[in-house]
Amino acid sequence: MNLEYLMVYQASGLPIFSKCFKGFCSLNAKDPMLLSGFLTALQSFGAQITNNGSGSSSSLEAVKIGPTVMRFSKVLPSGHNVVIGLSEDSPSMARDIFDGIDTFIRNEYADTNWTIIDTIFGEKFGELLVKNVLAPIFHNKGGWEDTCPLGDACAMKALPVESTEEKISIWGAIKKRYRNLWKKKGMNHTI
Repeated sequence: MNLEYLMVYQASGLPIFSKCFKGFCSLNAKDPMLLSGFLTALQSFGAQITNNGSGSSSSLEAVKIGPTVMRFSKVLPSGHNVVIGLSEDSPSMARDIFDGIDTFIRNEYADTNWTIIDTIFGEKFGELLVKNVLAPIFHNKGGWEDTCPLGDACAMKALPVESTEEKISIWGAIKKRYRNLWKKKGMNHTI
């Protein structure tokens, strides 16, 4: 089982960290309809119908987009939203990842003012998240490796921005990155 992508964002929709790890961004670059469906699900369901730990059977827990299973969680008590994409559906793996992120945020970022974070913060957050949460979780499951073919230029990568004029939602940031990617390749896709 692979972790295809991970997104951590504020309840307002502003990004903290987002990146694909196994080529999910490349698949979306080839299929604008898949990307549009992904972003619609993220925007529509992520903030409104998340699994908040209540155990309610009416909460949305997973959506399949293409070959990837998206799982949603609202990390408590911080109120941050987390979306992961797995190559196979595994509620227990998703729960381990969500619990790990929740503990990580509570232990490492309890006193953080989330309204003033910037790109440097997002980069460091991502590095520590991989090192302290993802690598240990995947240690006994074949290890952890980021094989995104675009590396740091991953179109799914969205970090906080410094200027209040530039602050856009995580799905808006991803749309913008894909538009720029398609434009560079001479493609005329819109989302």
